Amino acid sequence: MHPVIAIDGTAASGKSTFARELAQRLGYAYVNTGAMYRGVTWYLLDRSVELVDPEKVELPSFEVATRLERGEMVFLIGGVNPASHARDGRVNNAVSVVAQIGAVRRRLVAEQQRLGGLSPLVMEGRDIGTVVFSQTPYKFFIDADPDIRAARRSRQGETDVVRRRDVIDSSRKNSPLLQAPDALALDSGRYSVNEMVATALAHLKEKGLEAAR
Repeated sequence: MHPVIAIDGTAASGKSTFARELAQRLGYAYVNTGAMYRGVTWYLLDRSVELVDPEKVELPSFEVATRLERGEMVFLIGGVNPASHARDGRVNNAVSVVAQIGAVRRRLVAEQQRLGGLSPLVMEGRDIGTVVFSQTPYKFFIDADPDIRAARRSRQGETDVVRRRDVIDSSRKNSPLLQAPDALALDSGRYSVNEMVATALAHLKEKGLEAAR
């Protein structure tokens, strides 16, 4: 297994920007697991699957495939790359429901863990440091004040209700959003991306992990 940097955090906390920059600085591949759940959400919505109660969702059969290409994950579902639909409003509104479905999480977690055998990774999501790669010693948790995060979503032209997402993600039965006890917390409302990356690199260096370039 290659080194894996696990990054978890709340909705619109800036973890994607932080994770991508950290991956570039380390020379690691970058994996956004949220894109996988969004892809499955789009696939189900495209097939008119009712997504109201995660306990009652009737999942159609679906095949997923992941690979690393030019330092990033490529995710396919049913042979289709759903990336262009990942930020659709209807996907934003339904992804937290899909993320609660145990069968979906098991399938995607298996894919995420498989990627750890292919390359050193910076992987971001909601349960990376607590479930997917709980054994990694390299963990970060990104958060910011809910008003700051809501403003970010608004500037992006999205209608995500971050407080609602926080409640759903933190209280779900399957792999809830939690800060791993050994994760270093970073506040993206107080510090810039560059400041957080510098802090992260110093923290990783203390643990014996240094940038490849």
